[in-house]
Amino acid sequence: MLPSQLRFTASFAVLLTLALANSGFAQTDRVYPNDGDAVIGKVKDITKNEVVITAGGKDQNISSSDIRRILFQGDPAELTRARELIMDGQYDQAFDELKQLDISKLPRQFIKADAQFYLALSQGQMALSGQGDLNKSTADAIEFAKNNSNSWHFYPAMKLLGDLAKALGNYEKAAQFYGYLRSAPSRNLQIESVYLGGMVKLAQDDLSGASSDLGKVAGIKPNSPEESRLQTLAKAALAVVAAKQGNGKEAIEMVNKLIEKLNPTDTQTAATIYNAQGESFAALGDDEGALLAYLHTQLMYSMHAAEHSEALKKLVELWNKVGKPDRAAQARGELQQRYPGLAG
Repeated sequence: MLPSQLRFTASFAVLLTLALANSGFAQTDRVYPNDGDAVIGKVKDITKNEVVITAGGKDQNISSSDIRRILFQGDPAELTRARELIMDGQYDQAFDELKQLDISKLPRQFIKADAQFYLALSQGQMALSGQGDLNKSTADAIEFAKNNSNSWHFYPAMKLLGDLAKALGNYEKAAQFYGYLRSAPSRNLQIESVYLGGMVKLAQDDLSGASSDLGKVAGIKPNSPEESRLQTLAKAALAVVAAKQGNGKEAIEMVNKLIEKLNPTDTQTAATIYNAQGESFAALGDDEGALLAYLHTQLMYSMHAAEHSEALKKLVELWNKVGKPDRAAQARGELQQRYPGLAG
């Protein structure tokens, strides 16, 4: 072999070794921010407020609130698939993937914590959709939080626990869990904490307290689409407060302004607004107007379990009030069939 060929072969071997080291043979984690490209390197540390990843020989600190997902070297295929399914809102399929795992045998603590969180999240979201046990989901989410109090999933776990407590009617606990979001590094989550606290007070018929919290959110100057969404939701809730205070006409005017500016792609917010319109008409004693509003949610926004099941419950009452028990029975049947855990 000629000397030049030997040099080429040696150089190629070095390049191949470097390429392999930079691919699957080195420990490679990927942190995907909400905006921008993935940061590739080795996750060095995780806290509830940030993730530290060593990339290119330098440490990068990324706020936990700015991270969409993390892929760890050594992830099992079931966990990788479950993350994707959860991002698409397919919690039942994600749960089917995750329940195949023996979490205790996963190779890294970071991976174990991720798997445990996503298992608790998928199970909790199924329960909130009427397809699971709220109490068991709560116990499992608490177990995750207890074992992983410094996880980058800490604040989403507190939000989940608040939602579960509220669904169970444990408003004191719901307020406590939602309150943790005020310490998050994200302004969005801090605002959401105030909004959710106001919604807990509204559920308790603490109208003055709800009005105070919701008014703060309604009065913000939004810096992001999420903040604009929270502001809109707060305004819809304030219409419900007005209706409960006996100001039905004012409530309808408020909610009609929101309907005029509906974002057609944000169907969940739209469902919330139409339910608020239904409650406002009901406060005025206009059963037909309330029926039309809740029917809008039933027919147009059935993909959102919480709002859809709420509309069905109201329709059961309203159809009976207007003398149509057969329609009430249909609404009750749909509620029991689709949301057995929420039909009580």
